Amino acid sequence: MQDDAQQADHLQRFLFDSAAVRGEWLQLKETWQTVKAQRDYPPAVAKLLGEMLGAAALLAETVKMDGRLVLQCRSQGPVSLLMVECTSEHTLRGLANWTGDIADDASMQSLLADGTLVLTIENAGAKQPYQGVVSIHGESIAEALETYFAQSEQLNTRIWLRTNEETVGGLMLQQLPEQDPAKHDEDWQRLNHLAATITSEELLDLDAVNLLHRLFNEETVRLMSTTVLEFACTCSRQRVADTIKLLGQQEAEEIIEERGFVELACEFCNTHYQFDPVDVAGLFNDPMTIQSDSKTLH
Repeated sequence: MQDDAQQADHLQRFLFDSAAVRGEWLQLKETWQTVKAQRDYPPAVAKLLGEMLGAAALLAETVKMDGRLVLQCRSQGPVSLLMVECTSEHTLRGLANWTGDIADDASMQSLLADGTLVLTIENAGAKQPYQGVVSIHGESIAEALETYFAQSEQLNTRIWLRTNEETVGGLMLQQLPEQDPAKHDEDWQRLNHLAATITSEELLDLDAVNLLHRLFNEETVRLMSTTVLEFACTCSRQRVADTIKLLGQQEAEEIIEERGFVELACEFCNTHYQFDPVDVAGLFNDPMTIQSDSKTLH
């Protein structure tokens, strides 16, 4: 078995030699701890956020992009927003917004009532992003995504996602084109049956090699590329400056008069950006970019 430190925050792609099916395995540890540390999430909300984080990483590896993939769940329930981003640089970030007291055993449907799942892929240079939207069905993020693939992509896809305090684990199987429909269906059913025997402990604790041997020991599994994943935020002082400009000069000056400065915090990484009266005046009077050495608080 490989060392745990080497397995943290990795995604492993694999193929079956005898079947037109591809797969991915992942575990997130440091990234998950960093995302979770930004807010004091109730356990049920943290579970959904962790599953979204794993799902975004799995899906991003299946598409060719030079930009970012964003998964969002918006709802009328206690959890109004789940948002996770995975970039082509293999970085992840995510957050959840909720209101009220959340029971530890609250179901996804109760938390995301009347919700929609939105998948957005933004490519550098593209005129507009690709976007797919489906209603949230099922009892887990994995089931909701399987519904998305069935309805929007017409692509047979199975996803398993698990979280605990330390780790996010994920496994995905996806059917590829095949000339022989009868064999295609038989292979897909067989591999799904084998994968469905997976336990939460196996997905969260075993490395890719041992897990795949445990599930598919009678199949020939070919390991492909391994991707290293990490947490990173794309916020910047310039982006916050642009946000202050959107507030308008009058509102910004009113905040300065009341507090002596304008301060905004990134919801993803909790970095605080502070602008004093000179900074704010420069935003509305000087077209030059805000200097990067101005005050940024962590």
